[in-house]
Amino acid sequence: MGQTGAVVVLLVLLLAASGCISDGKTVIKAKVLVTETDDGNPEIVSIDVSTETVSALRKYQDVPMNTPGVYMKCIHNPQAMGFFIGYWRSVSYTGPGEYELMSELKKVPDDGDRIDVIITIEELDGTGRQIKLAKATKQFRWGD
Repeated sequence: MGQTGAVVVLLVLLLAASGCISDGKTVIKAKVLVTETDDGNPEIVSIDVSTETVSALRKYQDVPMNTPGVYMKCIHNPQAMGFFIGYWRSVSYTGPGEYELMSELKKVPDDGDRIDVIITIEELDGTGRQIKLAKATKQFRWGD
């Protein structure tokens, strides 16, 4: 192994020892089930919310908006004029089915704090304005 290879191995070992690679980060994960009404409009029928620990190297932050898309935002303590704790996330809306979205947290809530996970399905109208086709909210307590 050359000098460059030894430096790369040493760098990886230092990163692993520091926790940058081995430690994970917590994300909020939403599984959303969407059907369509008789007139063809999307309807959010269920949202399952959980937290997961994922690799610290993966990014679950703001992404360009997908249109039409399924969008997720997370609000901390909404009853007290809450604030966003997650990043705007979206995936393309392709019709009825199950969608999965994950968001990193800008701030980790305290145990027992209320979190609202808001899911919307949106598209652009003929003038380029964003319109909501469906909206649902799932509440949960952090740490439950």
